This record gives sequence, C-alpha cells and structure tokens, in this order.
Amino acid sequence: MEPIMLDRQFRVWGYGVAHSRLLMHARADTADPEYLNVLFEDVRAVKLRSSYQPLILASASNPVRNDILAFAAIPERHRHRFLSLTLSTEPEARFVLCARATVLAVDTTKDHTPLRPWPDGARVIHALRHEGRVS
Repeated sequence: MEPIMLDRQFRVWGYGVAHSRLLMHARADTADPEYLNVLFEDVRAVKLRSSYQPLILASASNPVRNDILAFAAIPERHRHRFLSLTLSTEPEARFVLCARATVLAVDTTKDHTPLRPWPDGARVIHALRHEGRVS
C-alpha cells in the first residue's frame, strides 16, 4: 500500500483493551471544519508517542513486519490477518499491529454528537483491511 499522510496534529485519544481498539484524533480548526479519527481495531501490539504531526500510515517492510509480529507473539498461521503499520518516518519505529484501520472525517458543522470512535455522519476516507488490502 502507498503511505497515507495526514497532515494534521493527531493525539492518542483512547485505547480500550476489552475491545482492542485504539483511537487517534485530530481536531477541526478554522482552516478545516472536519475533525479526523483514525480507528484501529483488533489491536495486538502498539508502540506510540502521545502525538504525531503529520501522521503517516505505511505498511512495515518485511524485516520490520516480522519483528513486530514476533514481538506480539502472533502464530505463523494467523500472521496474514494483521496489518503492520508504521506511523512515522522516524528512525525509531512506531507501530500498530491490528486487523483493521479506518480514517474517518466528521464535519463539525453538521455533527453535534459527543466524540465517539465512529460518530454519526462520519465519512470514510481510507479503510485498511488485512495486510495490503485498501478499499
């Protein structure tokens, strides 16, 4: 997959162990009335900073991917089910190992509901599914 660059300031907004979901959020501003959420589902391993600007989602290269999968103790027979995403171009790899990742935009002029991972009126910008599949 081609790297996805989201040129906004993203913060780790929430992580739920019970549902294995990680939410990263970028607020709306005067230049852009949409806020952005990146929802990672079925999360198996993470290494994060508290914020990113920009946030770059890229498939991990094979040596890095293998290290991430080994770190998470994913059995060989299940490795094809997971995305190994790096989050920046820094030398120290930051990553999320998950089954799905979705980038959502919500127009703040139309949405007045509380911030949720997938609020009413959300528009899907990118949907990443299992290694390398993008819709």
